[in-house]
Formats: sequence, structure tokens, C-alpha cells
Amino acid sequence: MARPALAASRAIDILNFMAASPLRGYSLTELVRHLDLNPASCHALLGAMTRDGYLVRAQRGRTYRLGPALIAIGHAALQCHPVVAAARDQIARMSAELDLDSLLTARLDDRLIALASEGPGRMPGLRIGQRVPLIPPLGTPFLAWADKQEVDNWLGRAAGSIEPDRLRQSLAMVRQRGYAVTRRSPQQGAASLAVLGMAEEPLADDRQQRAAELIGQMGEDYLMIEAQADRVHQVDLISAPIFGPDGAVLCTLSLFGFDRPMSLSRIAALGEAVGRHCRAAMENAAGPGKPTEMNDGVGEAECVR
Repeated sequence: MARPALAASRAIDILNFMAASPLRGYSLTELVRHLDLNPASCHALLGAMTRDGYLVRAQRGRTYRLGPALIAIGHAALQCHPVVAAARDQIARMSAELDLDSLLTARLDDRLIALASEGPGRMPGLRIGQRVPLIPPLGTPFLAWADKQEVDNWLGRAAGSIEPDRLRQSLAMVRQRGYAVTRRSPQQGAASLAVLGMAEEPLADDRQQRAAELIGQMGEDYLMIEAQADRVHQVDLISAPIFGPDGAVLCTLSLFGFDRPMSLSRIAALGEAVGRHCRAAMENAAGPGKPTEMNDGVGEAECVR
């Protein structure tokens, strides 16, 4: 793979970092510190990005925020990915229908990214634009329909305490149900804090390593593989996949923010509701009378209309 131009890579780092905390501005000094940038190079980049509208500079405080040019680019990107655009619409409907928080997540190679969220906000979730490592036990809806090589790569990133056979069993259960269910984990609080810390300093190797370790420590108990029907369960996420034309999972819709333990029948009803909204997203993207397996342009050089 060709090495990316350093200036382009640094500009992308700045945009990704600011997108994870879009409501606050960052000074030159803060960006240099968080992203380990050369001050002179960072100043030149900020000037170029501000000139073209990718960033705006506050007159007071000398801080930078995301600029309006990115809005136009975002709209253009959604035209290239109609399934994702339709999924974004569905999470608003799903949250309104069920009075729960919802999240739209996509996969970027070995990471997950939060694309959109809706709902009452009873419980904190990922910030939009935030990225987390795709390591077990995270990501089962993306891996349940993946090929053997992808699954093996995912398993290879698992903590030593997690049994690979249990992870494979969890993927089989996701395929059988059509949705994934995860439980609250005692280690989840520490992992969430580490992920937030990683967002503050995304290029800090020690923070990334610590977040990955704590995510791995959530273990296989985070995954609801078997469950007793006569008990209630403290659920973290219920997630279902949205498929692209090649059968791969493009993104997932998730419900979270459950304020009390739930019975298996309630969990199943919510899982079916998430699946219904996933199917609606695919149907709406395809348009009237068209099959849901439309090409949405992901992985292609051009938008497919």
C-alpha cells in the first residue's frame, strides 16, 4: 500500500478528532498536543482548511470548529450511500416508536464508527464520529455473516481469556436470531472511560492499547449466548444488521438505554422491532418495486444511482 501524503493524513486526523467532539472548539495548541502535530505544520493546515470552509475560526478565543463545507460533502456522501441515509431516517422512527435510544454504526476495516443517534438520551452512548476497535466481544452483527478469513482475523484480536469457540457460538446465535444481544458487563464502565480517553488523544498508542485491553476484558459474558427463560436480564445493546448488495453488513441499528432488566420475551420483541426497521431501511433505499439488494455504491469508485 502506498504511504499517504503526510499533510493529507494530518488533515484527516484533525477532521476525525474534531468530529468526535463537534460542539467544542479547539485551539492550535490543543490540536498540536492531542494529535502530536508540528506547530508550524498544524498552523499551515488550519489556515488552508479554514480558507476552503472545512473549518471555521472563532474571532474570540482563537479556536477552530468544523466548517460548513463539510455539510455539503456529507450530503453528497449520503447520496452515494442511500442505504445508510435510509438507516439514519429509521433510527429516529425506531426511537420514537419504542421510547429508547438508538444508534447507527458502520464498520471501517478494524474499527467501528458511530454515524448517528436518536432518542431520549437516558444513558450515555458513543459520540457521533467516535471510533472504537473492532475486537471481541464487540462487533458480532458485523461478523456473523462474514467470511471465514474475516472471522479468523476478528478472533485473532481477542483477549486470551475469551474462548474462540464461544465467540463462534455467539456468531451462530446472531445468525439464528437475526439480531445480537449484549449484557451489561462489570468491566464496561472502565472500557467506556478508556474509549472516551482514546477519543481525546486518538494517536496515543498507550490509550488505544488500554482501551483494547479493557474491551477485551468484558469477555464472553458480555454476549448473550444462552439465557434462562425464567429470569430477567440486564441488556446493554440489541443490534441488527443492514445488508449491502453483496451480502455484507453495511451498518447496524442498535437499541440501548434500557432502564430495567427484561424478560426474554421482551428482548425478542425488541430484537424483532430492530430487524423490522433494518428491513424498512433497505426497502426505502431500493425504492418502490425494486429489490432490497440494491447497489449503494460502497466500495465502488462512483455513486450508483
